[in-house]
Amino acid sequence: MTESLLDLIRRRRTIRHFTDESVSNEEIDTLIELAMCAPTRLNRQPWHFVVVRDKAMQRAIAELLRIHPYIEQASVLIAVCGVPQASSTWLLDVSAATENLLLAATAIGLGAAWVGAPDTTLWNLLEEHLRDTLRIPLDVRIPVLVAVGHPAESPPPHGRHDRFDPRKVHYGVWGNVADELT
Repeated sequence: MTESLLDLIRRRRTIRHFTDESVSNEEIDTLIELAMCAPTRLNRQPWHFVVVRDKAMQRAIAELLRIHPYIEQASVLIAVCGVPQASSTWLLDVSAATENLLLAATAIGLGAAWVGAPDTTLWNLLEEHLRDTLRIPLDVRIPVLVAVGHPAESPPPHGRHDRFDPRKVHYGVWGNVADELT
């Protein structure tokens, strides 16, 4: 890993405030191309991406979710979808693709926010409405929405001690943490 990749990972933050500047088609293509570079079990690539630019549709989705008004403010909303029949690890594969998309957004100067809580009671209800709104087939799941735009905020990068917790790292077997090994 190069230092620039390490910095990129630390700089990737959830952005919930966007400017009015549009995200170009080329930028969207780049995000999705890099999302599709994610690893998948047996190279099944069980994903599909629905790119939503229509503000009325974004508004309807924002109202549906109620607690995510930044979806309407974003330049574009991307529904990251998965086909469960394509792979038993479809949700892991789609999650890896989503992380690639988020990192790519940061790398090209965009901001993004991951929205979704698949297989929770509330999300399952919302997913049916999303499916109808976006005309997604019944055999395709919608575990993630990503709001993308030009950031109107600049949160600081994560520092090493913001997230790293050595008590959550076990060496050899569960319970052997760094403090106990020294």
